[in-house]
Amino acid sequence: MATPFKLKRSAVTGKRPGLDDMQIGELAINFYDGHLFAERDTQGVGIGTTVALLTPWIENYGGGSINYNGIVTATSYHGNQVIGTPAGGFKSGAFTIGNADHTKDSINELNFILGKLVPTAPDTFAAASVSLTGTAGNGRLCQGFTPTNNTGGSAPSAGTQYTRNTDSTITTNYLNDYGPGDNGTVTGFVNAVGVGTTTLTTGTDNATTGAVQIADNKDASNSTRNSGITSQFYQVYDVRLVNAASPDGYNKAYLTHGSATTGEVFWYEDPSTVSAPVISFTGVTTPASQTVAYSSGIAHYTESANNTFTYVLTVTNASGDMYTQNTFLSSDGQGSAFQNSGSKSYTNFAGGTNPPARNYGVGAGVTTLISSVPRNIHATVTSNHFTRYDASTPYGSHNNQRVSYSTNLNIMGTSATTSQVDEDNILVSSLGTGSGNAIRVNAGATGDTPTPVSTTFNSSATPAVYEAIVRGGTLRHDQTNYTSYLPVGLNLSSGRSGTQYFQMLITRAAVSQMNIVVTGTYAGCFVCLPENSTWTTGLSNTNGWADMYDAYSGAGNPNNADNGCAFGTVMSGSSGTFTCVFGEESSSNGNNKILVRFKLTSGQSISTVRFTS
Repeated sequence: MATPFKLKRSAVTGKRPGLDDMQIGELAINFYDGHLFAERDTQGVGIGTTVALLTPWIENYGGGSINYNGIVTATSYHGNQVIGTPAGGFKSGAFTIGNADHTKDSINELNFILGKLVPTAPDTFAAASVSLTGTAGNGRLCQGFTPTNNTGGSAPSAGTQYTRNTDSTITTNYLNDYGPGDNGTVTGFVNAVGVGTTTLTTGTDNATTGAVQIADNKDASNSTRNSGITSQFYQVYDVRLVNAASPDGYNKAYLTHGSATTGEVFWYEDPSTVSAPVISFTGVTTPASQTVAYSSGIAHYTESANNTFTYVLTVTNASGDMYTQNTFLSSDGQGSAFQNSGSKSYTNFAGGTNPPARNYGVGAGVTTLISSVPRNIHATVTSNHFTRYDASTPYGSHNNQRVSYSTNLNIMGTSATTSQVDEDNILVSSLGTGSGNAIRVNAGATGDTPTPVSTTFNSSATPAVYEAIVRGGTLRHDQTNYTSYLPVGLNLSSGRSGTQYFQMLITRAAVSQMNIVVTGTYAGCFVCLPENSTWTTGLSNTNGWADMYDAYSGAGNPNNADNGCAFGTVMSGSSGTFTCVFGEESSSNGNNKILVRFKLTSGQSISTVRFTS
């Protein structure tokens, strides 16, 4: 049968039951104080069996409050805690507090005021950019193999450029003046491996722990990153990784300090043992068919594609794990004889791809055919004919390499070259009236003053032994065997040791004097108005030729008694500008024709000649 329990009660203030007054499960109430009691059985643990007050507070009837004598303990508290009145009353300060104010509001206001007094903390290195120093430059990954990926993230891809390292250690540049410099732990990582840890204190912690180096640990007032920080509030420091181990393959590094993590820096530790590239050449192949132009009977190559020369260029050690760029064979420009044959990419080589295969050209070189077209110039080229090349990879370079070729080449492009001697186009500038430049005509005969002729000179025919030669843009006394030149030409080595002449026709009206501008050496210069009868009659002893080696008399026309026509400085076989005068005559009186005849002896040549007002 269940035990009946009684509700014990009392109306005496302060009265509470003892252990003898109650049984387990009974309640006692003090109607005067409003307290409720129960016996607490702890089964012998702690303070033992006792009578506990279940309602230890007193409600202020109608006052909306309760009173409790003693200490109140709670895990958390939510609500408005009234400050009350402190002992000695409120003191004046940064803001006014009343006894009915709430503690959370007053603490918030106090924090706001202190925030104006405390300087902003220095920057942490969160997301700061980390950079490497002492690496081996950059390289791009080749294709055809799987590079080791140590990062735990995305794998490196062929053709992408990465920082290249080769000594199995890495060092970063310092991250300068970051905080906090007086607490927390700084840890460096290469991939997922910690490579050093330093715990900062309020002292000076300049030291190297593992691969983490702390330096310039100082008061933040000396920071150059965050200026204006009041002293003795914070510290800053510099940090870097130094000589951290770097495994072969693709890697990353970063640092942490508390919750702050730097950015990540990536690189490729290149294990390749490839040597620098080496350029070599085969012999040069001349064109099977050719397009030529003639000057003084001498064949010259034009800039036609029919005149393409070829040779094979070989590169060994064209790549390792890495390469520099697709165009790894760089042209230095045109050669003396040939146009720029252009830089070459890996795809220009046999079996080549972009990106190239790993170890492309290692062991056995790879080849490309180089095609070279003559330049649009007028020259005889004796050296440095072809484009010069540089080969560059991450493993070194081989520079300034040109195929060896010693055969003399005669080249005459299709563009007029009045800055040189072009027998079809000799510059006449601002002289008289009319248009067109001077042209070469037949010299007619040997001797200084033969009967003047102005018949067309055949530049593709074998020249007379007394005709001077224009070859490669230069007028010269010539006794050369051109069968050893390219294109193969005439043999002019015999029967031509005597004086040679170069005769030009100017067709301009209203010319009574002119300047002859010449660069080079020569033995004589003569001028004639071949169809002016007054002129030719007065110079009948010289067949109408006046002499630029002799001064003009100053009156009348040059004549048999004095055939000089040089005004001012007379010619003497050297370079200069010399004035020729016709006395009282004009080219208009002789069908506008003027002949000029240069005399050359062995070893003499002229590189430019022109006529001006």
